[in-house]
Amino acid sequence: MIPSRKLAAMFLCVFLLGAAAGALLAINFADPRFATFLNKTSDPAALAQRVDKKLASQYKLDADEQARIAPLTEKMAQTLFQLRKQFAVQALATLDASHAEIAAQMTPEQSAAYVKDNIARRDRAVAMLMPPATNAGAAQP
Repeated sequence: MIPSRKLAAMFLCVFLLGAAAGALLAINFADPRFATFLNKTSDPAALAQRVDKKLASQYKLDADEQARIAPLTEKMAQTLFQLRKQFAVQALATLDASHAEIAAQMTPEQSAAYVKDNIARRDRAVAMLMPPATNAGAAQP
């Protein structure tokens, strides 16, 4: 018979392995939808082309219908691009303001370490949120 300590240790190991597997699955399958949306809206012309192509094939549009719809999908893509930029600027401004408020509640040494630690986090947020064209030529907001 297995002693109760060994049984408890085996149960704990199985639980931890299950939790680790669940975490890996969540990381791999939960986040990509947002990143995919951000990637697809980073280039308005490419987004409009993808939408036009999908509409044409899915609804069997003729050339005249495609020509009438193309300006509408281009306008939609431009609007989504502008909304994305607006969202990114607002999200980054909120993060910056919150981090500044948090840092203000710390000692100078803690605050300096906190600000230093947040530089890489902010860079990752900018890389994820800001459209690539905006990242290349613009300063951080």
